Amino acid sequence: MFTKKFLIALLALVQSLAVFAAEAPLKVSSVFDLSSRAHKGTFFELMSDKSNGIKAMLDKDYVTPVKVVDARTFRERASNFAHIKELEAKINGGARGLDKAVSEMAGQAIPVDKMYGTVVTVLRKNGLFVSTNPQNQSRLAGALVPVIAIASGKGVLVRLDQDTYCYNYGYAVGSGGSNLVADELNRKTGRSYGASASRGAYDPSDNDYLRELAKYAAHADERELERFYKTVFEILLKSDSSRIRDLSDAGQTVIADFMAIYMAELDRHLMTGLKKYEWENALTEITMLASFSASEHGVTLDPRGGPSNDSERGLVNSCKLADKDRLVGFFGVGTDGSGLDGRNKQRRHALTRKLVAEQRKLNPALVAKVEKLIGSRSGVDIYDAVMNTINDFRTQSTMNKNADQLIDALVEFMLSTRATASDMNVLTD
Repeated sequence: MFTKKFLIALLALVQSLAVFAAEAPLKVSSVFDLSSRAHKGTFFELMSDKSNGIKAMLDKDYVTPVKVVDARTFRERASNFAHIKELEAKINGGARGLDKAVSEMAGQAIPVDKMYGTVVTVLRKNGLFVSTNPQNQSRLAGALVPVIAIASGKGVLVRLDQDTYCYNYGYAVGSGGSNLVADELNRKTGRSYGASASRGAYDPSDNDYLRELAKYAAHADERELERFYKTVFEILLKSDSSRIRDLSDAGQTVIADFMAIYMAELDRHLMTGLKKYEWENALTEITMLASFSASEHGVTLDPRGGPSNDSERGLVNSCKLADKDRLVGFFGVGTDGSGLDGRNKQRRHALTRKLVAEQRKLNPALVAKVEKLIGSRSGVDIYDAVMNTINDFRTQSTMNKNADQLIDALVEFMLSTRATASDMNVLTD
């Protein structure tokens, strides 16, 4: 017989474990289970396979309507999203106001490209917007649409391991490069969410990710950083996500958010037949740079003048910035390309070329090895060349053949940029 005191203590333990347990992903239209290890080849191949790839799943999901669930079901599922309270705070009546909006749409089969307009109409008709600013209203509706749709069973779930996964929803099919004008609009569709054992599903912006990554990389020891980069490139080159479990909670969340953004941007790149919007490459280049630029002895782009591309952005010692701000200088907004592209790409590559040149002096055999494994000529910018090679239809056989060696070489290269940060001169021309 158990004493009453023991049973109370046991109940308290069970409840405390439940609080910290990862929430299981919701059931959605399609599931791509990377954790099963059944998928071989590069992640690019799995994404771009026209029969059974992730983009093919997203394309199919886009052309079938959202059948909105009732408010009670929505409420049960909404807790899966880490930011649901933030969204509810922007609605008159909070959770009840959102439930009212869902109730009005419940049972309707709404085409994916009509969901935004429907949500805006319902919120306005019922006076549910807290803000009177049209831009704020538009942002809120855009944030609510995928949450309502995914809670209603739409989207593609990519499971990375038992507790780490990504939702993808609402990506237009794209023209495959035959109509780049249409793809200019198509690229603005879709949302992706990352979830981990320690955090619910969340759709990180570029800046969210850059701050999260910088703080993580600044404090990660060499062993953690090695595991992190090994995990990233085993996913990209071997579709193997099994090492996620070896990372800290923070590392697992960074991986979830990296993959959420990476899939979103690779899908947009594939919409154009790889002719435009290589933003997944930019994302990965900055992730590679984090080992150096987020470190105390590193150098980074100075973000203190603000994100506008109208003003020049020079290099600064990373130690002069708060840890979370050491990568946001790679983001900018302007008419010459916002986000991580355009002028921001030029600035980033000015730094990466210097870094590779310094590593070529300090570690010439390693740099030459990476160049050989990607089939590149000597003297290239490794950051740029590696990602252009990984995400190219023409190079997949080379990537599959050299995957293990290339992963090891890239991890060694990233760790070298941190270990030799004080020995490199990248601040001057």
